[in-house]
Amino acid sequence: LKERTALTGFLRAQGIGAVFHYVPLHDSPAGLRHGRGGHLPVTTDISQRLLRLPIYSGMTSDDVRRVASAVKSFYHPISRAGA
Repeated sequence: LKERTALTGFLRAQGIGAVFHYVPLHDSPAGLRHGRGGHLPVTTDISQRLLRLPIYSGMTSDDVRRVASAVKSFYHPISRAGA
C-alpha cells in the first residue's frame, strides 16, 4: 500500500493520473452485508497493489512511452539521472 501510494504521488507530480479503483468484494459494503465473512489475506494484499494507469482511445505512442518511462524511473531511480 505504501509503494502504491508513493508511485501514485510520483506519477501525479509528473502530470500522470493513476488511480486505485478496486475494492475486493469481501471488503465492499455489499460483500460485508451479504457475504459469508472471512479473512482473505491474498485477495486483500493483491488489491492493495493494483493501480490503474491511464489508457484512453486518443492516447498516442508518445503518451504510452511517457507513462511507461515514468513507472520505470520510479522503480529504477538511477535511470532518472541519465534521462
